[in-house]
Amino acid sequence: MTNKISIHEIARRSNVSIATVSRVLNNKGPVKQETRDQIIRIARELNYKPNSTARSLSRRKTDSIGVILPELVDEFFMNIIQGIDEEAHRYNRYLMISSSHSQRNDIETILEFMSSGRVDGVILMAPSFNDEIYEIIQKSHCPVVLLNPGTTRKDIIGFSIDNYNGAKTIVSHLMGHGYEKIGIIRGPVHNIDAQQRFKGYYDALTAGSLKYSEAYDVSGDFSLKSGYYAFTRLMSQSDRPRAIFACNDYMALGAYQAARNMNIRIPDDVALAGFDDVFSSGIVNPRLTTIHIPIIELSRRALSYLVKMIDGDIDSTAPYQETVSTGLVIGSSCGCKQSTAQY
Repeated sequence: MTNKISIHEIARRSNVSIATVSRVLNNKGPVKQETRDQIIRIARELNYKPNSTARSLSRRKTDSIGVILPELVDEFFMNIIQGIDEEAHRYNRYLMISSSHSQRNDIETILEFMSSGRVDGVILMAPSFNDEIYEIIQKSHCPVVLLNPGTTRKDIIGFSIDNYNGAKTIVSHLMGHGYEKIGIIRGPVHNIDAQQRFKGYYDALTAGSLKYSEAYDVSGDFSLKSGYYAFTRLMSQSDRPRAIFACNDYMALGAYQAARNMNIRIPDDVALAGFDDVFSSGIVNPRLTTIHIPIIELSRRALSYLVKMIDGDIDSTAPYQETVSTGLVIGSSCGCKQSTAQY
């Protein structure tokens, strides 16, 4: 049985129009749930398989989404891919995932995706967003959604994390314990997430009438190794901080390793807090106090918005920004006796 006959047969058996069957099979347009379930059931009984090549040619679409991430190596980025993949499956779209880390830069990867015609749209996470990337996006006919964009520009389409308030919340929590000497392990200098988290840290100190100290400010690069060495530097001073805010969980986990090697007890000798709430932060002892980011939900929203741009349901030239709030996850690394963490 050919696909053409099959879709007519599905419509006949479902007692609906071919257009209704098409809407259900392509996941486009409103259809009553009862009707949708019936059509899907009959399609499965007939073992209907759409001719994706012919469908793509007729609509001049590939049904593929390009995803460009800085890295593909840790839990944070795996969660991003999970959220995008789950939503892509719901829309019957395929993913082409690439990393701009080390082997190629953002510009090369973006140009390759957009010029190849292999994808209908792109989700881009570029922490080092610059004018050249902006110009490419503006001139391209390929829809682009920025995930946690590394820019403060307003004329883009982007889905972001509320880094500033998350950092301010967790530093305020440390201050609530009575800690006055609070250090920070920063992220990369040119990374906007790191900049926003530092600003949240600085403003929390100011709001609490605490002085910022350069001696308690050490740079990292979001890696476990940099957290290890930053913690060692902070805690090798004669005037040590009493609490440390690491601007992501991986640097905080590096700090745990350094603390063990230096025979420093967390939180008895120094309190510690992180940011991101990756899985590993819940299995260290004591449990890391951190900031939860709904990164899977953020990724789903970005993919859904991009599909609507591709399908013409949303103006792909109109700027749009959406920011998701964060939540405080209390472990015992900060000195709290009870945890609010969900394991």
